[in-house]
Amino acid sequence: MSAERSATSGNPSMPGTTEDILQMIYQGTAATTGEDFFNALVRATASAMQVHFCFVAEFAGSRERVQTLAYWKGGDFTDNIEFDLDGTPCEDVLKGEIRYYSDGVQKLFPRDRALIELGIVSYLATPMTARNGNILGHLAIFDLKPMDFQEGDLAVFKIFGARAAAELERMHATESLRQSEERFSTILSSAIDAIIIIDGDHHITLFNQAAEQVFRCSVDWAVGQPFDRFLSESFRRLMTPALDEDSVEARRIWAPEGITAIRADGEEFPIEATISPLKICGDRLYTIILRDINERELARQQISNLQADNLNLQEEIRRRQCYAEIIGDSPAIREVFEQIDMVAGTDASVLLIGETGTGKELLARALHERSARKDRMMVSVNCAALPSELIESELFGHEQGAFTGATVQRKGRFELADNSTIFLDEIGELTAQAQAKLLRVLQQQSFERVGGTTTLHVNARVIAATNRDLAAMVKEGRFRDDLYYRLNVFPIRVPPLRERRSDIPLLARHFMYHYSRRLNKPVQGIEQESLERLVRYSWPGNVRELQNAIERATILTRGPRLSITDPTFTHPEPMPVIEPTDGTLDAVQKSYILEVLTKCQGKIEGRSGAAAMLNLKPSTLRYRMRKLGIDKDATR
Repeated sequence: MSAERSATSGNPSMPGTTEDILQMIYQGTAATTGEDFFNALVRATASAMQVHFCFVAEFAGSRERVQTLAYWKGGDFTDNIEFDLDGTPCEDVLKGEIRYYSDGVQKLFPRDRALIELGIVSYLATPMTARNGNILGHLAIFDLKPMDFQEGDLAVFKIFGARAAAELERMHATESLRQSEERFSTILSSAIDAIIIIDGDHHITLFNQAAEQVFRCSVDWAVGQPFDRFLSESFRRLMTPALDEDSVEARRIWAPEGITAIRADGEEFPIEATISPLKICGDRLYTIILRDINERELARQQISNLQADNLNLQEEIRRRQCYAEIIGDSPAIREVFEQIDMVAGTDASVLLIGETGTGKELLARALHERSARKDRMMVSVNCAALPSELIESELFGHEQGAFTGATVQRKGRFELADNSTIFLDEIGELTAQAQAKLLRVLQQQSFERVGGTTTLHVNARVIAATNRDLAAMVKEGRFRDDLYYRLNVFPIRVPPLRERRSDIPLLARHFMYHYSRRLNKPVQGIEQESLERLVRYSWPGNVRELQNAIERATILTRGPRLSITDPTFTHPEPMPVIEPTDGTLDAVQKSYILEVLTKCQGKIEGRSGAAAMLNLKPSTLRYRMRKLGIDKDATR
């Protein structure tokens, strides 16, 4: 199609030729960068294409929402805005394709209230695509009248969408570089060695704190000064080849001894130094690292500290990778991670104490994966899921004919866990006989199969978990005290979800993405009100209950955003939070129930009763109160 628009089109409000549009936009933006560029772009584009509205926008925190960088409205700039993409014509543009609606755009997007409120009739937008193919945002124009553009006009429009993408990418890169430089400067400031960076003209651009001490001058005075003023004759001869701009290959020079430098006060002192050329964005820079040899011993100690910091950073990265399946970053869960880090590399028995659904098995796997036994499979046993008469056989195996139905010899879980880890979930459900055998395994690493006489030896690490108060069970004679002490070598309290509420949004989104893929549902986010409702809920079933709630909500949700409508999760006000204590599990439960009863003035049943707030049946709550010795009258 010709770039020339017919002079007899009869519509004087339409823009001129494609060349006119190109020239107007180019002239309006050629001399600007950054925020000024985007302002110039929307003004020039609106003027050249003779439309009422023009904006350029980038994503705002997620792929579901954008924020404008510059917004032209009816002859002047207006305040920048943020808006959700759902239901707008911009949504398809940000999937990577230009969109042009010459007329009737309101009918095509009836859910976009802004189109109606502003009286928008026509719309044209192009995506802003980075060099790696990622969509960064979009450039859009829209008008109160129909728009009539030809192919050449759309091509020009796409050109300036690409130009806007390049500028936005440049700004992001510049900001990323600035942040990197700040981090780099912080690291250098903490180093013991004097570190100086000079530019191609040999002027100082970076001068760390150690350099201030070595050269006895401030960074404000040093930056911008020629580095030559600190060079002795021997140092100058060393640096001359390294600073040669015409050298074919950059060389790193190391001088362990025999040279000196000059402090700002004129004192000459012995040093060892390295000079390293580098290029950043095409510019040649030089890094000089030097040390006052008189301070060698002090420097060795400080270098050791830096190496320790580096190892700590590497360990932190490794730890986060290891805990990839455990979602959360709250202080409560981070404390658990720290305890796991301390004990994982040992063979000590670990007891995980926490309510049902808190993720004790995931933590057991994290312990195993961080141990020297990680190359062998961890063996798991749910003691509560096995009949009492089968627990001993399941753990230790049985010989043929040991009991009715034992037609063949069978290895137990402990044999399978030799040189690995065995996870005993719900350890409080073990029978007295199984407790005695387990104690022998922990003490002597040996046992006999049920019905057998041959002593078997194994090397298995035991990780146990319980939601019961084992200390109370010991006092009641229902759990062996010697076994309890063996298991309780390193207890780890797993916090309930109500003590790590800041992790609830992270967990909810994780489960949402998981079930949206599994159920093939196009869910892309959670409504803010629903998210707040989840955070307020007390979650007696902990993470497992949250997972089930998100799965159910994903099934029921029809739109692109998850909506939690189940009245179970609606409370008039946030539930009370019990801070972690050093007491037993029963003590924590008792304290929590007492606080809720006090709030309800001792009332158990009804919508405002304690049972409803705790999401329990009244009969279940009364049973727990009797078990914990709670008198409701004392809470009135």
